[in-house]
Amino acid sequence: MTESVRIEAQTLIRRLAARILGEYAPPRLRHVDELLAQLADASTRQSAAGQWTRLAADISQALASGGVDRFLRLAPIAKTLHPRIRSHSRGYLRHVLGSERCSPQLQLALTESPVGKPLVNPHYPLSSPLLIQHGYHLIRLLEATQLDLTALRLIVDFGAGYGGFCRLLCNIGYREKYLIWDLPVMCALQRFYLRNVFPRADGAAPSNIGWLASADPGARDSVLRNAAERAPSLFVATWSLSETPPAVREQVVPALQGFTHVLLVYQRAFGETDNVAWFGALEKGLRQFHWRHFECPVYRNNFYLIGTKAA
Repeated sequence: MTESVRIEAQTLIRRLAARILGEYAPPRLRHVDELLAQLADASTRQSAAGQWTRLAADISQALASGGVDRFLRLAPIAKTLHPRIRSHSRGYLRHVLGSERCSPQLQLALTESPVGKPLVNPHYPLSSPLLIQHGYHLIRLLEATQLDLTALRLIVDFGAGYGGFCRLLCNIGYREKYLIWDLPVMCALQRFYLRNVFPRADGAAPSNIGWLASADPGARDSVLRNAAERAPSLFVATWSLSETPPAVREQVVPALQGFTHVLLVYQRAFGETDNVAWFGALEKGLRQFHWRHFECPVYRNNFYLIGTKAA
């Protein structure tokens, strides 16, 4: 058996195993009525944000009609927020587990929750493909900056998906302020998810997590104020900033100057926007940061821009 045939056979076996393991019964989720009410309210407050305005509407409709116990398998969410990314999972996992910055706490935090019925990672069945990708983002940040996560006092997550990266950081031990800045529909979904993965007696989300809706004209000032009061701080935008119209980007960029660390991930182009050129200009415009700018070796045509503010 040639090496390529052996690898292909192993991959097929893993995928079949993942398919079998992935047919588990998800837990019944709490706070469903509140989620649906918040989605209905969010639809009236949705801001204009290009393609993601339409996607958020599709996600809201799918949640209202398709059932929430397996919401990560609903088509609009599986396509955008919880993709299979099977062809990249092996590379992500190899880098994460081989990195000196992969701590025992991070390895434990890569164990997935059954909330929402996430996909099973064929290369690491304890996790999901997206959670391993989140772990990879974190490792690349730690390798590029030597950041001490225990020292952070603020994280702002712009466009936070369904809240998976937030869950990862909390499971590692982050307990300081975590602000999610997103479309109203996504804020409702994230609050619902985090209330279920971190259940409390009072039914509330973890007290250190807050939300800023993109429709709120005071959101950017609130971010700047929090960054000024709580250093060191981290701004995170994994593909979210690169998937917004130029007008939205120009509203967000001034907030970056208030942070001590920045983690950005983007694709080569989005619609008619040349993201390589745009993020290159961003790098040059924020000269108070030391930047690491590189293409992802696992996911080609996607790039990291990681900054540390000069002392």
